[in-house]
Amino acid sequence: MDFSVPSTLLAFDDTDSPDGMCTTYLATLLIDELRDYNLLGLPRLVRLNPNVPWKTRGNAAICLTLGKAAGSGTVCGSIQGEQVKVYEKGSRGDPEEILARSARILERHAMFDCEKTNPGIVASNRRPPQSLYWRTVREVVSLKSAEAALRETGALWKKYKSGRGIIGSAAAMSWRPKDRTWEVISYRATSKIGTRRDIDAKSVIRMDKATKRTFNNYDYENQHIAIAPNSPCPILFGIRGDSKSELLKARTMIRGEEADRWLLFLSNQGTENHLVDRRIADLRPWESARIMARVASKPFTIPGGHVIVRVTDGTEVDAAFYEPSRGFREVARSLLPGDEVLLSGAVREEPRSLNVEKMQVRGLVKDIVKVGNPVCSKCGKSMGSMGRNQGYRCKKCGRKATASKALFEEVPRSVKTGWYEPPVASRRHLHKPLRRMSRGNIDNL
Repeated sequence: MDFSVPSTLLAFDDTDSPDGMCTTYLATLLIDELRDYNLLGLPRLVRLNPNVPWKTRGNAAICLTLGKAAGSGTVCGSIQGEQVKVYEKGSRGDPEEILARSARILERHAMFDCEKTNPGIVASNRRPPQSLYWRTVREVVSLKSAEAALRETGALWKKYKSGRGIIGSAAAMSWRPKDRTWEVISYRATSKIGTRRDIDAKSVIRMDKATKRTFNNYDYENQHIAIAPNSPCPILFGIRGDSKSELLKARTMIRGEEADRWLLFLSNQGTENHLVDRRIADLRPWESARIMARVASKPFTIPGGHVIVRVTDGTEVDAAFYEPSRGFREVARSLLPGDEVLLSGAVREEPRSLNVEKMQVRGLVKDIVKVGNPVCSKCGKSMGSMGRNQGYRCKKCGRKATASKALFEEVPRSVKTGWYEPPVASRRHLHKPLRRMSRGNIDNL
């Protein structure tokens, strides 16, 4: 898809809450309302800094690329039985009109009663600088800064309550994909929203095993359907992957409740755009960082089942492996002082720690354990200890030996060098799964 096609951008954010609604669902409502316009590019689902404390759920913003189409289109969705198409050529629309009409739809559906829901909606014929996206996916950006970037592009916007949704809206507009993925999302009929989802787990497993370019479909460790959200939102399921064509096939493989609508999104999910490489001394709260370090002391478990590993690169920090990561903690428990690791995760302010979301074990020390006291060369008897670090003495003849003369043995390590990650249910949206990393060159068909 040509990302330079002349078009009008419509972006919005912060319309949902933990109790319902979904910003991606609003995209389908707006596409339905604006049928006199066409999609001149796939809808964009852009995940931003996952650590901001005021996010409603997954911290995602949406950007639609609208205009008057030319040529034939490709099906990218369906709304109540009517096809939604995306086009590669066209002309711009009227930002003022698009904003006014879209704002009315947002006002009817946004979850204004939620304290954390502060919607914003933006229309523009120009994108803000891409630096805004990189700041917003990695840092905490002020509303003032986002609005300043929008003014430079001549954008129009409307904000509600604190208007913090303007930040995500502007960032979604400014995203220029380098690495990219897609997600096909199916939505529930209005009458079903809030009730238990009917999704056949066996069909999800079959789809997961039959597709090569999808990821994060099913959590085998927890026997959990990962494509379905836990909240009472309109989403029935969402499948993510690296191939548009395979995703469209995967959607039809899921059995259960009939969807009311579906839509294919271009996304930054699974790209790890949120990670910054840091030294431990430079870690900042509310960011996600990647550090190279060595294990400084033996791992230990704290109340709640969380595993703490002290690591160092000259400065020390606690690396935390939380209980929901299940088997991932066992890898952490098997580390020894001196092991070399590459850790990725969120930086916590208090207590200062790195909440680990992915780990590469890059080097392992030998696990040498004492298996016995030295044997007296004269008497052939096992010598006795004279005290901590004081060596050994033969009880029969009095001959002495240093501590280093004890009998040692190398024990095979239970952990190997390589990559490790938590189960699917514990991964964040921007996490790049090993299934995706293992493919090398990503297929963007």
